[in-house]
Amino acid sequence: MRSRRAGFADSPAANAEAAVTHPAIAQDLIGRVSSAAATWRAPLHQRAARTADHGVGDAVPSAAADSRALRRIVERLGCWPGRTQVGDQACQAALVIALASGHDLHFQVTLLYLLHDATTAQWAHLYDRRLALSGLPQKYGTLYWLCDGRIELHPLADPAALDTLRAGIGLPPQPSALKQGSHLLEPSRWLLWKWHAA
Repeated sequence: MRSRRAGFADSPAANAEAAVTHPAIAQDLIGRVSSAAATWRAPLHQRAARTADHGVGDAVPSAAADSRALRRIVERLGCWPGRTQVGDQACQAALVIALASGHDLHFQVTLLYLLHDATTAQWAHLYDRRLALSGLPQKYGTLYWLCDGRIELHPLADPAALDTLRAGIGLPPQPSALKQGSHLLEPSRWLLWKWHAA
């Protein structure tokens, strides 16, 4: 896979929200992720109850439906719904949908080649997700999982080279506590570590 650093504009000033060219698409992406967030964050028994209350395909959006919507948006735009077209928040929402599209690895690979008007961190996160879903260790250290109440870094292809690999695409070093494997964090601190790491 070719280097993705070129072509990324990580400066927020370069992609002001005011310059959004497709505000309706932006609102659709943000709305989909906002609606799904309540479901994703709910305990399993609450998620099951919501699905039963709303029925399949009703108020609780499915990852497959959101993935199909993202596919239609990409086809309509002819490119990734990037920061120039939809703004930073909607671009991040599109990434969240792409990350949840694990049922369609071919689509995720296609998106990797279209992620030009996004941050390097967004590209690296989708790249690592595709590797993990293919049963391979991640490369850039953007993925974690919760195992027995502990936050763990998903297996790495080359732990010793992690910070060098991250620096090569403009990402900050991985927090050293997380590189060492299993690490217990409070939920609020976990969110800070997660976003810092990506």
